Amino acid sequence: MELFTAAEDLKFFNAPQIIKEAVRIPAKTSPLKFSLITLTLILPLSLFQLLFEIHTSILFYIVDDHFSGDDSSPLYKELTRTYTIHEFFYIVSLFLFSLLSTSAIVFTVASLYASKPVSFIPTLFAIPRIFKHLVITFFNVLLLMIVNYFAYCIPIAVLDWLNLNEALMWGFVIIFPMVYDLVHIFVTALWHLASVISVLEPNVYGLAAMKKSKQLLQGRTKIAFGLANWYLGATWTVQLVFQLAMQSRVHITVKLLFGMLCLFMLVAVNLTGLLVQSVFFFACKSHHNQAVDKKVLYDHLGGYDLGDKSVALNPSTGSVELQSLVEDPDRVDYQPVSLDAITDTVGDQNVENGEPETLS
Repeated sequence: MELFTAAEDLKFFNAPQIIKEAVRIPAKTSPLKFSLITLTLILPLSLFQLLFEIHTSILFYIVDDHFSGDDSSPLYKELTRTYTIHEFFYIVSLFLFSLLSTSAIVFTVASLYASKPVSFIPTLFAIPRIFKHLVITFFNVLLLMIVNYFAYCIPIAVLDWLNLNEALMWGFVIIFPMVYDLVHIFVTALWHLASVISVLEPNVYGLAAMKKSKQLLQGRTKIAFGLANWYLGATWTVQLVFQLAMQSRVHITVKLLFGMLCLFMLVAVNLTGLLVQSVFFFACKSHHNQAVDKKVLYDHLGGYDLGDKSVALNPSTGSVELQSLVEDPDRVDYQPVSLDAITDTVGDQNVENGEPETLS
């Protein structure tokens, strides 16, 4: 059974059709594999997302409301320190589980697309090798997000300092957040696609993945906006419902039921979002008439399984290449060396030594 719709049809899909195609993947292939990934990675990610919101609200309320104007109190300093440590812990946990979930889902979907046998344990072993590329790509995206944040905050602060007319000030206050949100959604879409590229494209990650992502988004920007806006909106809605449920004056049992329901919904949103990233990558490649060779992809994914003994197919020559055996000091990664070149070198050495060439 084909994992995706034919490429000539996939390139014409809109946002709802891409989401529908992504949702069908677990049922069409192996529900057990995706269930295990969901339980071990996506469920903790979703739990941390919900707990982060509640934890932040509670600690901020305690610090801001009960100690306003009294920042010299030892208890205030202790709570502030606790708040900062907990915030750091939750952010790091969200960051780790987000990238780990992305690694597992993209690797699994690509393996299924390339008809590569994959099980849960080999996927876990492949994650550490994928993780490095995703981390480098993430920090490049983080710089963009920081620039966008300061580009929003600094003009607002300057306008407030200039004491402009109130009506004019409100106009800027409305326009700047809209521009900030649009840029944030675009950067999110860019990041999601760049993450998939970092996993599936050989030696393309970090800034190179961002550039490749921007190229693939050409002609698909509206769909990317729609998908990113759907994911961010769905996540925000679930978190808001969870906050309201926890703050409402109802029995603890009702709160627990609402909490479990919100957790289930957020798990579904995160799983669907990760699947959509993978499908959207293949849709963008199809839109630009860049065929994804299943054999090349199969061998590239095999490199994550085999580590320093990975192999890949050179599409230009059709020869099999051995990866990660020769290190180039000018490059971060190991460079491919053709098996034919290695064989020829060994044969020449045998001839020089007066030994006959043998075929093993």
